[in-house]
Amino acid sequence: MNMKVGKLWHLFNVTTSYLPVFKTEIQVGLVVNFCMEKENRVSIVTDSGSSMRESFPEIKERGISILPLEVKFLENGRWVPYLDSELSADEFYRKMAESKTLPQTSGAVTGRAGKLYESLAEKNNSIISIHITAKHSVAHESALLAANLVMEANPEVVIEVIDSKIVSVGTWFLAEKAALLSTEGYPLEDIKKILLETVPKIDLITFLPSLDNVIKGGRVPALKGMIGNLLNIKPIIGFVDGQITELSKTRTISKAKQELVNRFTGVKEEVVKLAILHTNNEEGAKELQMDLANFYPGAIPIYEAGPVMGVHAGSGAVGIAFLKK
Repeated sequence: MNMKVGKLWHLFNVTTSYLPVFKTEIQVGLVVNFCMEKENRVSIVTDSGSSMRESFPEIKERGISILPLEVKFLENGRWVPYLDSELSADEFYRKMAESKTLPQTSGAVTGRAGKLYESLAEKNNSIISIHITAKHSVAHESALLAANLVMEANPEVVIEVIDSKIVSVGTWFLAEKAALLSTEGYPLEDIKKILLETVPKIDLITFLPSLDNVIKGGRVPALKGMIGNLLNIKPIIGFVDGQITELSKTRTISKAKQELVNRFTGVKEEVVKLAILHTNNEEGAKELQMDLANFYPGAIPIYEAGPVMGVHAGSGAVGIAFLKK
């Protein structure tokens, strides 16, 4: 019997001592109901690379746990780590603009993930943890390690770690879907199956305002990047099986935004969910929202992509994430 059930058992021993006829029935019913509730619910976790924060209303409403990732700044000759949840958007972009060295990101979350899983396991034996693409982050791998350690120590706990094969709001779409299924009473295996079927139905396309951050980060050779900047190239990027892929190039911001609209309207399948993400470019995001509203009848929420995405995309990026039926 776990500690919480034990305390409740003791409480009812005392409070029902004057009702001996009903005492056993009350006690047994309490313990059975408590255990059934624990076993039948699935806790949902995602990392902050999903562009979500604990303070967001949708996170509180869905009961999703957010695992923060790290951003490191070079300060006085040493790398200083910050949880991205500790930095506001304004503070992060200010620090990045002032830093001569591009910040680093870290998805090494094993310790934090283990503590979070253990805390959730006190309430529910089933946990699904959904993370940004394993092709560009170790968050999935380190979460998997943490899950295995927790399950070894707690054989009754089952933790499934899912690679979303995408980032930002695309990952959030999966976490939100998982939370809705959990609320509806779906068991862990069914939720996992539905999520894996949903992964290839999510697309994320964005443009980079410049190549500065990808040059500093070593993702583009310096000379090629400098030429691209001189030519005012705005790459359009997306994801193919979890891998960042250049889809096309444009020469101006306005053409880049139009390319996003064209790619959205060119989708043959029905789109059931659409959102806009940006890195310190809310004005550009609102302009794109107005353009897309001409083609999509539903709500089009806007999300600041967050520090981890901001490091790689640079300030000023705008993109779309959508879920196909």
